[in-house]
Amino acid sequence: MRLQLRASASRLAVAGVVVASVQLAGGAASAAEVSAAQRATLFLEPSNVSGNKGITVFHPQTDVSGTFGSGVGIAAGYAVDIVSGATPRVFGVTADSAGRPVDAVSGATKFSDTRHQVHGGLSYSRTTADVSASYSYGWESDYRSHAVTVTTRSDLLDHIFTAGLSYTHNFDRVCDANNQQTGGDPLSRAALPSSEHCFQSDPAVTTRKLAIDAIEPSLTWAATPRLMLQGGGTLQILDGFQANPYRRVELGSGGRRPQETLPTLRQRYALFLRAAYAMPKIRAAVHAAARAYRDTWAVEAATVELTAQQYLTRFLLWGVRGRAHAQRGANFYRDAQDYRLYGPIGKYWTGDRELSPMRNYLVGAKLAYLRIPEAGQKSFVSELEIALKWEALFYDLDSKFAPNSDRSYATIWQLAISARF
Repeated sequence: MRLQLRASASRLAVAGVVVASVQLAGGAASAAEVSAAQRATLFLEPSNVSGNKGITVFHPQTDVSGTFGSGVGIAAGYAVDIVSGATPRVFGVTADSAGRPVDAVSGATKFSDTRHQVHGGLSYSRTTADVSASYSYGWESDYRSHAVTVTTRSDLLDHIFTAGLSYTHNFDRVCDANNQQTGGDPLSRAALPSSEHCFQSDPAVTTRKLAIDAIEPSLTWAATPRLMLQGGGTLQILDGFQANPYRRVELGSGGRRPQETLPTLRQRYALFLRAAYAMPKIRAAVHAAARAYRDTWAVEAATVELTAQQYLTRFLLWGVRGRAHAQRGANFYRDAQDYRLYGPIGKYWTGDRELSPMRNYLVGAKLAYLRIPEAGQKSFVSELEIALKWEALFYDLDSKFAPNSDRSYATIWQLAISARF
């Protein structure tokens, strides 16, 4: 599935890292006027099926921003996802020579695509408040996305509390097969064979709309000079085409394989709590987070995360990260074997792993060179960070006939360089 509700990079995380870093380094960083960051991320999700390469994503990203004495800021960036691999076009099972059901991942189809995204934004900051607005445009062969985000922040009670509010609206377009000839019968819908003629004047394809509204209020509390707490929530409403246009689902023993069909309306709710604690005596900081999630498709999830960082030397920082996630499947989800034996639940069916009962676990480590001049020290570069990160993500699915059961883990590598001047 293309869309996932994730907690955005919070002010707590940024503030916690900065506060902890300054305290651990024994000084305060000078005000930044220009920032630049370059990241390159490699995501590898191999398959255990012979001849199936799994999924590979290479993601380079560039971001620049500048602030002026009047409090006006400007930001821009560009990111690319270069995706390749193989994935089954049909979510279903077939029978082997003994009549036993076999996962149909052996029929995986190779694909490749490149996703681009550009973004820009303006902000205005004062001592106790700021407001920002940004726009992003993303495009690939079968998807177009326009997104507008407005964010505001206000300090309360002499900076003890910080109230934040963010709102985003997406105007998205999805390429799909033209199924007008089916007369509205979902069991007769054909999947999109390829993206070759998407967003062109071709009667075989059409364009579906998807509107997304997301609002995230938050409240940050500087409980002590070393402890920061943040709580908040996210409400996201999706209205429009949300299925994978290429995916078919095998329904019943008769071999019918219609296109995946999902509801057009989905409301998603999440509550989160985060904490950051600095420990200057051992030159370390700890971040913890918990999140509860539910949506109108009956998916329920809980996530906990813990990150620890410590200085090895004056400029060398290392960290570890762990995360555990568990969820229930959507109310219309069945694994491939149950779809084949019993058919769908109602008028919807899916082969999306993100809508199945599952658990996943992430572990990772990071090594960074972080240089911040001490207070009063003049330097052209006010902050420099070079970081290498590695993470491993393990999937624990509810059934061997669950979506993507051939891909049980993934690894993530990232090299990042950022500087403030």
